[in-house]
Amino acid sequence: MFSSYTLTVKMKYERNGNNKFNNFTGKISKIVVLTELPELEVLFRPTKGFFKPIHVSPPINKEAVYPYYERGVLKEVPLDGEYKIRVGLPNELSKGFEEKVKGDLGVRTRIKVEGGLLEFVIERIEKDTFNFGNKVKLCFSPTLLANPFIINRDYRKFFPSPSAVFWIPYALMKNKNNLTPQELAEIESRITESWKTRIKTIWIPYDNKKEPVMIGKVEYRLLKNDDETRKLVETALIIGVGSSRASGFGHVELC
Repeated sequence: MFSSYTLTVKMKYERNGNNKFNNFTGKISKIVVLTELPELEVLFRPTKGFFKPIHVSPPINKEAVYPYYERGVLKEVPLDGEYKIRVGLPNELSKGFEEKVKGDLGVRTRIKVEGGLLEFVIERIEKDTFNFGNKVKLCFSPTLLANPFIINRDYRKFFPSPSAVFWIPYALMKNKNNLTPQELAEIESRITESWKTRIKTIWIPYDNKKEPVMIGKVEYRLLKNDDETRKLVETALIIGVGSSRASGFGHVELC
């Protein structure tokens, strides 16, 4: 199925004499991954639907780092220090990815990004494992929840019901391009959200647009604490949720 890795990356972005980045930082993560392994570019190419089998997180420093709008004013984010980038990809590509990154540890790379210069060094790579019980609290970084009934980026969901959150991981797990209402009901029969839900919608920059995204914390309870349900949650942790996961959106972590 899929494997997850955490890259520890020391990076610095500089443009016009400062280190602030004013676009969604998932782009930075994608650049780091493709610089290390250009062969993965095929997985990032546009596909029908939301089913690219790869995911990168935004840079993480305790929590995901990204610019956002506050009362209509863009709050740019400095990129200068040590960050974590999580990468989820198919198992058949994981060994080659791991070996390539290990061979490039400590190598300083400089690349032009959006009118500035990004300098980064990958210091470590670790394969991730996940441990959880019958309650799972997930922290969402900027997420674009796709509507399971309308395969169109213009129609989104803004409440983290189990079917809205887990349907894309479920489809990837089953190697399908869409789900039936019965399969969506199956997800709901396996997982339910609790009252301990703290989410909100914020606006972030993405290229020349302002995107509404969901962030926050949600506690789910596994109604069926079996291998199938646990595999579904693990797939979401590895490959992300929602659309544009290859561009850094839809990253969830245990919290």
